[in-house]
Amino acid sequence: MSKSYNNAIYLSDAPDVIAKKVSQMITDPQRMRKSDPGNPDICNVFEFHKIYSDTETWEAIDPQCRKAEIGCVECKKIMAKNLIKVMEPLHERRAHFKAKPERVKEIIAFGSEKARTVARETMDQVRAAIRIRD
Repeated sequence: MSKSYNNAIYLSDAPDVIAKKVSQMITDPQRMRKSDPGNPDICNVFEFHKIYSDTETWEAIDPQCRKAEIGCVECKKIMAKNLIKVMEPLHERRAHFKAKPERVKEIIAFGSEKARTVARETMDQVRAAIRIRD
């Protein structure tokens, strides 16, 4: 997955977009047919399973892939479902704030003022350390 290849999965991607991008992911390059044994150790999708699927799921997929009991398409669908599930709270929070642009502006203004205060204090310390006064 790469931004430069235009196939990165963004936090703002809708579930159907995520599923489509996952379906296009490269898996074990040695596995040409579903009946060919796979090698999860070199599979991109399997690495994502370790992050987004529960331990029980990816531990079950490992031997199934090695024995050609599960195909890459099915494996990708399971991973996409789990990735979408993990991202669901982010999508909900994004929708919440998208509906309240004035609140977002308030949060940004508050954060900016807080950062300015810290920056002033830091610059005061720097000026004192190098003996520069306003």
